[in-house]
Amino acid sequence: MPELPEVETIRRDLEKAILHKTFHCVEVYDPLVLRSPLKDFIQGLEGQSIKAIVRKGKALLIQLSNGRYLLVQLMMTGQMVVDAKQDKHTRVVFKFTDDRRVLYNDQRRFGQLRIIKDPSEVKYFNVLGPEPFDKNFNALYIFQQTRKSRRPIKNLLLDHTFVAGLGNIYACEILFCCRLNPKRSAGRITRSQAQDIHEKTVDVLKEAIRYRGSSMRNYRDGSGQKGEFRQRLQVYARGDKPCCVCLSPIRRITQAGRSTFFCPQCQK
Repeated sequence: MPELPEVETIRRDLEKAILHKTFHCVEVYDPLVLRSPLKDFIQGLEGQSIKAIVRKGKALLIQLSNGRYLLVQLMMTGQMVVDAKQDKHTRVVFKFTDDRRVLYNDQRRFGQLRIIKDPSEVKYFNVLGPEPFDKNFNALYIFQQTRKSRRPIKNLLLDHTFVAGLGNIYACEILFCCRLNPKRSAGRITRSQAQDIHEKTVDVLKEAIRYRGSSMRNYRDGSGQKGEFRQRLQVYARGDKPCCVCLSPIRRITQAGRSTFFCPQCQK
């Protein structure tokens, strides 16, 4: 699933390509990806211009000139690609008055598109924790929240009510950078470790955005290109390969149904 760096990369690409442009027509080839009635979805977009494109967690909110929003949740295999050729996975085509177009591709059709009046009507937004780059996400917040949890610290990082947008890839990378064992109880995190988690979260995410995200399988940026951060991953998807610090084999375990990768020597 695209995580914060991937969705933020797409947001920036879309902002450069279609901000302030006007929808000419919307062609829906597979209404299964819509969470609004087909007619309402098309009529809600045609003739509207784009006032802003923002990201909340792993979702995109495209603000329209009529005050409503196009909500895009990419989920596992969704893509928003500018001026690309259609293929068998193209579910929706957004055409603009200047002949630009954006394709929504989705191989597994788990993504969701809908027109909403206000973000507050979407449950996901009402329970999101602070964004990693917001001032409310800081060392004190992390320390205070960990006092309330006995879950492994990795599981807490994946909880979108704790922090918005983090996913499995970056939780693994952040904990490696902090030299923290992913199985450590969140309640045992010290103040200095909370400070380190905050700093490494910001650093890892900024670097991942700079390299345009991680393409493990289906993720593509707004130009249809793969992200390059995968080549910089230190533990994720590197099971049994040597640690880049100590050369010990990277270990893979399962936590909360997700694969966790860590170095048992560096992250004791």
